[in-house]
Amino acid sequence: MTQITSHSLAHVGILDSPGLFNTDFIARNAKFFGKKDAVICGDEHRSWADLHLRTNKVANALLRLGLKKGEKVCIFGNNSIAMFEMCWGTIKAGGVIVPLNVMMSADTLPLMVNNSDARFLFVDSHTRQQVDAVRTQLLNIEPGHAYAFEGTSEGWASAEELIDQAPDHDPDITHAMSDPMNIIYSSGTTGVPKGIEHTHFSRLAFSIGYGQELLIDRYTRTICSTPLYTNGTWLTMLPTIYAGGTSVLMSAFDGEDFLETVARERCTHTFMVPTQAIRIVASRRPEKKLDLSSMKVILSGGQALPGQTFDDLIETFPNAGIYECYGMTEGFFFCVGPKDYENGKRGSVGIPIFGADVCVIGEDGREVPRGEFGEVVGTGAGLSRGYYNDAERTKELVWIGPKGRTYIRSGDLGRMDEDGFLYVTGRIKDMIKSGGINVFATDIEDIFMRHPQVKEVAVIGVPHEKWIETPLLLAILHEGATIKEAELMAWGNERLGKFQRVSGLEFRQDFPRATYGKVLKRELREEYQKRRAS
Repeated sequence: MTQITSHSLAHVGILDSPGLFNTDFIARNAKFFGKKDAVICGDEHRSWADLHLRTNKVANALLRLGLKKGEKVCIFGNNSIAMFEMCWGTIKAGGVIVPLNVMMSADTLPLMVNNSDARFLFVDSHTRQQVDAVRTQLLNIEPGHAYAFEGTSEGWASAEELIDQAPDHDPDITHAMSDPMNIIYSSGTTGVPKGIEHTHFSRLAFSIGYGQELLIDRYTRTICSTPLYTNGTWLTMLPTIYAGGTSVLMSAFDGEDFLETVARERCTHTFMVPTQAIRIVASRRPEKKLDLSSMKVILSGGQALPGQTFDDLIETFPNAGIYECYGMTEGFFFCVGPKDYENGKRGSVGIPIFGADVCVIGEDGREVPRGEFGEVVGTGAGLSRGYYNDAERTKELVWIGPKGRTYIRSGDLGRMDEDGFLYVTGRIKDMIKSGGINVFATDIEDIFMRHPQVKEVAVIGVPHEKWIETPLLLAILHEGATIKEAELMAWGNERLGKFQRVSGLEFRQDFPRATYGKVLKRELREEYQKRRAS
């Protein structure tokens, strides 16, 4: 396949030395923090010493099955300690871990498994039947390479027996920084998921870059409320492993359970998306008097955090600093935090961290002056190798910047201020051109989110006879809300500029969503077009 190259990766050979790989950190932490919790899920705990031995057993079990360096292992299940161990044991064995999205449709599952060239598949009791429905379509999974946790059935061997029978000595596999480490499939917001291939070097960049930015150390207790198949989870999980902290896994997300877990496990750090934040603050029960004072850092990403939700998070977690991150699973990242807000940068996504760089380019492919809008393109130490088995899409992703350096196109619309801080206003396709004026959906959404009866909103552009295109607001209300559509529309339009005002408003029970709740505006637009055509 065509691979994305990075200026920084040209010198990666000097880093191919012992002790710099994510798997080495597990062994190191077992040595120095052996009795300390490495990972927790519900009532189940693993110390660093136990995690080291368990991941050794997973690695040796895979090697006994014939896994060769660079081969892919798919895991398809909810967050659990078993899946966590499968993930890191596969990497220890020299394999490439491919965590699959359990929210994908049955038709999409074979596309991901086959595209990855995976020879091995591990499932849990929640996902086994989903795979059974498409088992004949999995081209490379041999009968003896399909394993299930938590019981077996026809065609599935016991994963627990496989691992328990393996030795726990170090598998002694030599890695290189340029070796692939994992493949994350995109959430599908733009169609068929793409397999984004990351190397050991790019994942090390996540460990160090976000670890430094978010002040993660050996005392950190990170609650992972998002699944292992999402890149956001890795933003805090990787640096927590690197530092020797503790990862607390949620098997499924629930706002009230999140609050109770933070209080019970004294969690200090987390990553979440705005939809989760909205559900968390809505789940507060003052009568429960939960102690949430341990939370120090909340990292939000995936979409812009609405201003009202930002304020609600600060009220819910009074000791926490709110950080927002921006970037692409494909490999560049930004961060903005409390000190930046003090300097008037709230609303920005920050500046690049750990070797990243960004440019804003116009339709002609050239950089635009600061302050002007254009497409955001970025690069950095976390740059992926591109889309696995998809040279054409990888080629489309690339923009060649100054000095021939490889940048990747985000498809996002943004501008850079005079201080180098980036402001992102949404997807290029989300920009509404009404009467020749650019209208940004995020500006409208932020206003309507301030109404106390509004839980969540989404704005899309729809055809208009006079203005060519006009904003339509879709809103989800809090339980027990009494406001009417016309009343809410009037309330919001009074607070907007004339060119921003919505021409229609509809209440919804929910929105179509991608991974961990991200709103699929593409589907909202398609739904409107079909309804209009009929």
